[in-house]
Amino acid sequence: MSMLPADVHAELTQLLQALQSSDNSIRSQAEEHLQNHWTINRPELLLMGLAEQIQNTPDVSTRSFAAVIFRRIASKSRKNEKGDTVDIFVSLPQEQAAVIRQKLLEILTSETERAVRNKISDAVAEVARQYTEGDLPWPELLGALFQLNLAAEPDKRETAFRVFATTPDIIEKQHEDAVLQSFNKGFKDDSVTVRLAAMEAFASFFRGLSRKAQPKYYPLLPEVLNILPPIKESHDSDDLSKALVALIDLAETSPKMFKPLFHNLVVFSVSVISDKELDNLCRQNALELMATFADYAPSMCRKDPSYTEDMITQCLSLMTDLGEDDDDAAEWLASDDLDQEESDQNHVAGEQCMDRLANKLGGQTILPPTFNWLPE
Repeated sequence: MSMLPADVHAELTQLLQALQSSDNSIRSQAEEHLQNHWTINRPELLLMGLAEQIQNTPDVSTRSFAAVIFRRIASKSRKNEKGDTVDIFVSLPQEQAAVIRQKLLEILTSETERAVRNKISDAVAEVARQYTEGDLPWPELLGALFQLNLAAEPDKRETAFRVFATTPDIIEKQHEDAVLQSFNKGFKDDSVTVRLAAMEAFASFFRGLSRKAQPKYYPLLPEVLNILPPIKESHDSDDLSKALVALIDLAETSPKMFKPLFHNLVVFSVSVISDKELDNLCRQNALELMATFADYAPSMCRKDPSYTEDMITQCLSLMTDLGEDDDDAAEWLASDDLDQEESDQNHVAGEQCMDRLANKLGGQTILPPTFNWLPE
């Protein structure tokens, strides 16, 4: 049942259609009307109307568009009664804001289309950000996310971690045990999409922990690392890249957490760097992960039995990717632009990594294995 009058819904439906028009004139007029007659004067009606459009409209594209507009409007700011600039959503009257929040959670859990639910989750995350930054309560949110985490559909389980990843501060200290269990379950999920979402959420959450609180979550690391080998075996470069980026985040935050499993990670990462069947970006992300440890934990790298020699080997190998017979080489040699962007090319990645290793590990460490590869 709608909370708004029929004429309000009719006007909003027309407005959404005009905002999606291919006619620039119609779209510009609609955007002006949205700003002057809705956003400024009655944002609570607008946000509730958009939430109901998402919930009740059968057309998928309209639901998706309404979710995008909701997030855009909610993230705007305005002056409150005191003259302070505040985010629109937290400036709404408390009763109306509570009703809209409840409606948001209803549509988040009931939406059947993954793409639409992802946009709804972005809107939920934006509202959650405003509440956490303002130290305002939204106790129902965590309960809804934990319920999604238990859903039969993998897309819904993924959604819970998407919100966690965007706004990790919503996790309160008294819920740490439940969150630990939730992550542990996510890392073992049957769906690789859920496992990756759990990794990204964990990296985001872990980054916000104090050093004192971090060790409680160290036992989760083996399950995190177990996610990688099956993805590599499937040769899904995109998914493997996502996993490696999450690990880079963790390595920057707490490299010593990896100490008991570091050698295994070195062996795995080197196997990714050297696998030419994987995309270059994926291989470079594995290289970046290893270089990150050199940046943040050089002593751990020096002590590993294979890190230095394997990394020197891979850097030199990548640096030779630019051969005279390569298409990339021909294009580079023919180019007059000496400042062209090359950072996505393997030989550049190898050279830059070599510089980082030299700076962080020192010449005494990297020169012997380097000389092994130089002709006498």
